[in-house]
Amino acid sequence: MGEHLTKRNGTWHFVRRVPEEFARYDRRGIVKLSTKVRIARDRHGQRATLIADRMNLDLEAYWQKCAAGEAGRAATDHAEAVRRARILELAYRPAAAVALEAPTELRRRIETLAEGDRLHDPVTRAAVLGGVAEPLIKLSTLFAEFEAATATERMNYSPKQLKKWKAGKERAIEILIEVVTDKALQHMTRDDALKYRDHWQARAVKREVAIGTANKNITHIQRMVRTVSQRHHLDKESLFAGLRLSGGERGQRKPFETAFIVDTILRPGGFDTLNDQATAAVHILINTGARPCEVLNLLPANIVLDANIPYIRVVPDGRVLKTESSERDIPLVGIALEAMRRFPKGFARYFDNEDSFSAAVNKHLKKHGMKPSPRHSVYSFRHSFKDRLRALECPDELTDELMGHSSGKPQYGDGHGLHLKLKYLLMTALAPAEASALLKAVG
Repeated sequence: MGEHLTKRNGTWHFVRRVPEEFARYDRRGIVKLSTKVRIARDRHGQRATLIADRMNLDLEAYWQKCAAGEAGRAATDHAEAVRRARILELAYRPAAAVALEAPTELRRRIETLAEGDRLHDPVTRAAVLGGVAEPLIKLSTLFAEFEAATATERMNYSPKQLKKWKAGKERAIEILIEVVTDKALQHMTRDDALKYRDHWQARAVKREVAIGTANKNITHIQRMVRTVSQRHHLDKESLFAGLRLSGGERGQRKPFETAFIVDTILRPGGFDTLNDQATAAVHILINTGARPCEVLNLLPANIVLDANIPYIRVVPDGRVLKTESSERDIPLVGIALEAMRRFPKGFARYFDNEDSFSAAVNKHLKKHGMKPSPRHSVYSFRHSFKDRLRALECPDELTDELMGHSSGKPQYGDGHGLHLKLKYLLMTALAPAEASALLKAVG
């Protein structure tokens, strides 16, 4: 609802106190005008706000006319000029761009400005005719601009997700400034972008960073520049396009062989030196194929152990899931069910702290001979789970649903039920005795 709106007799009204500097010209004290919009037809005041904004603009123009410029503001900032142009249903453009507009658009601007007393208000005049220079956007303010432009993306991020999202982008900008200085985005050229790419290429060649890391930084800058450029009409969207480095090894993690999981990772005493919560979480990962963050951030309400088929619910509760397809129910069998029963309220030690969990488990796996290669990690359990489903010729759609992957096909209905999921999970479970008992219990 607009700041000058109020409800009166079922109608939205514009109400504003006359500023002290204009009191001698306007004796009303408080200006009260009806928007003529009924509250019943505009409960949230959206239409009334648009009308009230225009009333406020015209009222200020009237005050400026009365004062004949004595107390009028001589200048305004760019943001206010853009805001006023939008109120008048015009696009704000710098004066040079306004001069190049089609005659019909120029006529519309002039007619809009000529209405009432608007011509006497320097702020409105500047908004309509482009009298305010666009502020320079320094690279040191690029992240703040990007953050403002993408605010809705992070509405449901957890604190840890937000911290991680922010850190990589801020560091990418710091390095960009080191390479090309703290220039204004308006003054950036393709040569500057190439310097940034060359910086990362040189580091990758010296093996100071992986090619993937270099490309991640380039991509951060590319997206921020593109987004901010679009927001401010800077024509810099393609400045960093096509600059990712090629070459290098594929960094995809390798799956653990099933026999290796059973004989080596799950050998008696294999996790004696790892804390209980981390051990339990690993067991759940092995038999569900879930992402570590999905298991570690389970809330008690999403751990269902008293049903005929115990299961966990992966939902966006207090955080954002990796994809929309990630939301799913996964039955618990074998060592996963045992582990979840030990921690029915979740994993407080690692809640919203996946990095700490991964570091602890990967260190343990390496120390105890449970990492066949550097490309094996805690995430490899998820790849192993998918390999076991593939070996059983599990239907592709069901595999995608269990993994939380998008099938790329239109989705109809509620997906596969727990009974069908359980059928395949029992066949992949690494606790066959308990799995058989559970199968008999549910028919």
